[in-house]
Amino acid sequence: MRPVVFDKTVGWLHPASGRRGVVIAGAHGFEDLCSRRFLTLMAREMAAAGLPVLQFDYPGCGDAAGDHTEPGQVAAWVASIASAIDQLKSETGVADVLVIGFRLGALLAPAAVAGRNDVAGLALLAPPSSGKGYVREMTGLSRMIDAALPPYPDAEPFDGMAAAGFRISAETAADLRMFEWRDRLAISQKLDLLLMPPQVTPAHSDLAERFAADGGSARIESFDGFSRLMSTPTASDIPQATLDTVVRWAAGLNRPGATVSVSADREQLVLEGDGYVEQPLVLEPAPEICGVLCMPVRTEVSDEVVLILNAGAIPHIGWARGAVDMARALARQGIASMRIDLPGLGQSETPSEKRQFLYDKRARDDVIQIVDWLERRGFERVCAIGICAGAYQGFHAARRDPRIAHVAMVNPLCFSWNSSYALEMGLSKIRDNARAPLAPDMDQAAEMDPAASAKVGPSLKSSVSKVGRRMLRRSLEISKSGLSRLSSARPSKGGSVERWMRDLTKRGTEVLVVSCEGDLSHEEIARHFGPDGERLRRMSGVTMALIPAADHTLTPLHARVQLTDHVARWLSSADAAPASTGTRSSQPSNIAGEAP
Repeated sequence: MRPVVFDKTVGWLHPASGRRGVVIAGAHGFEDLCSRRFLTLMAREMAAAGLPVLQFDYPGCGDAAGDHTEPGQVAAWVASIASAIDQLKSETGVADVLVIGFRLGALLAPAAVAGRNDVAGLALLAPPSSGKGYVREMTGLSRMIDAALPPYPDAEPFDGMAAAGFRISAETAADLRMFEWRDRLAISQKLDLLLMPPQVTPAHSDLAERFAADGGSARIESFDGFSRLMSTPTASDIPQATLDTVVRWAAGLNRPGATVSVSADREQLVLEGDGYVEQPLVLEPAPEICGVLCMPVRTEVSDEVVLILNAGAIPHIGWARGAVDMARALARQGIASMRIDLPGLGQSETPSEKRQFLYDKRARDDVIQIVDWLERRGFERVCAIGICAGAYQGFHAARRDPRIAHVAMVNPLCFSWNSSYALEMGLSKIRDNARAPLAPDMDQAAEMDPAASAKVGPSLKSSVSKVGRRMLRRSLEISKSGLSRLSSARPSKGGSVERWMRDLTKRGTEVLVVSCEGDLSHEEIARHFGPDGERLRRMSGVTMALIPAADHTLTPLHARVQLTDHVARWLSSADAAPASTGTRSSQPSNIAGEAP
C-alpha cells in the first residue's frame, strides 16, 4: 500500500496487476470509525485478487483538508468520488473501475458515476433508505449520544448537529435530504450492480428486475453482520462472509493483465492547509504502519514531535476527528506531530502473529519502531499521547525508551494488564454487540467510546438490571484491585505501577494525566496511587488535569479543544527549560517516507 494526495485529500492505494480498478467511497463520522478497518481489509483482499484499489477521504473529513464549515460539502463529496476514479486511472493505468459505496458512499456514488463510460460496476453496501432517512438516523445518533452528555455552559452555538462529535452543518443536512440514490441510479448505463442492504425488501427486488429488463445485471445479497460491525469502533466484528461476497463479486469482474504503473512523485505527496503541511506515510517493513506526519509551516520547529496513538481501535483520525484537529492546532503553534495506526488497527497491516491488539506487549515495540523512524527524521525526543489503550501503550513504551521525553495519558483505564481487565473488555464487547437501538445511561467499561456509554439495547436492559450492572461493576473493580496488588507483589513483575511511574519520572520523563469528569479512569488512578491519585499528584514531573462535562473519548468539542490546550501549554513549559533547545527544518523534503 502507498499513500496518494490529490484534490486536497488523502488516499491509500493498494497496487495490483489487473486492468480494472476499484474505488471505495466510505462512510462518514461515527460510521467511518466503525467501518474503516472493514473496508481496508476488503481493499487488501481485492488487491490480492489482482484489482488495484483506492480508498480516500471526502473533503473536510478524515485526513482531508477543510472541515464541516466548508460550504457546498455534499457537492464536493460527490465530486471527490469522480476525482478518485480519475486518480486511480492515472496512478495505475487501468481503463475502467468498479465503485464500491458504503453507507454515505452508497448514497452518493450513483450520482458520482452517472454518465461516465469508465465505470463497469457499482456495489452499494448498506445504503440508507434515502437522504432523508440518512439525516434522520444521524439526528437520532446525535440525540442519543451528544445530547445525553453533561451540558457545558460555555459551549459555542452551532448551526447544525453533532453526531458522536462529528459536526454536520445545517446546509449539509439540507442537501443530504435531497438525495435519493434510487432516482440517481442510471439503469441505462448497464452497470453490473451489487446491492447489499442489511435487510432485503421487495423494493430492492423490484430494482433488480428493472436492471435486468434494461439489459443490466443486478445481484442482491443481505449484508449479514451489519449491526455487529457498526456497534462501536472497538467492539465491532468484521463480517467476513459479507466481505468475501464483495471480493468475489469484484474479482469476477476483473480484467487480468499487466497495468501501466505510474510512479508518484514523493516530493509532491504533501497536503497543505492553514498553518500546516502533512505527509501521509506507510512505514515498513511488515507489518506496514500507516500514519500522517503533520509539520508547522514556520521555518524552525522543536526537535520534539507528538506521537498520537490510537484510542482503542479507533482509526488514526481520532474520535470526532480529534487527532486530526489536534495535530493541525499544534502545528499552528509550531509543534510537529504524527498520528498513526498501530498494526492491526485502522488502515495498517495485520500482524502475522495472533495478538490482543489493544494491550498486547508487542505493541510497545511497534511504538518504539515509530520512534526509531522519527529519530532518523531529526526528531530526537517524542511526546507519546493516547486515550485509554493509547495511554497504556505510550506509558509502557516510555518505560523502555528514554527518547520518549513526555507521556500524555488521557482517561487511562489500565496501567497494568491482568485477566480482570480482559474479562471486562470481553463483557463490554458482548454487551455492545447485543444491543439494538441507542439509548442513554450506559455505564462506561474498558475501551468504551461515547457510543458505548450512551446506548443500550432493550434486550440487554431487560436481562441485566441497573442493580445487577452495579454489582458486576463493583466485582470487576475488586477483582482488578486484587489482581493488581498480587502482581505488584511479585518481584518478577518489576514492581508496582507506582514504582514504574516513579522510575519513569526520576529518569526525567514528564507525565501529563488528563481525566474527564466522572470517567472510570479516576477509579483506575485511585487503585494505584490512592484516593484522588494523591501520591501521583505529589510526584515531581507529573501534571494532572481535569476536563469538565465530557465523556471517555472526548465527544464534545470543548473537551477536545481543552485537551489540545493542555498539551500545548505543557510542552511549551517544558521547552522553556534550558535542556530543550533543539530545532529542525520543517520543509516537506525532509519528511519523505522511507522504511524504518
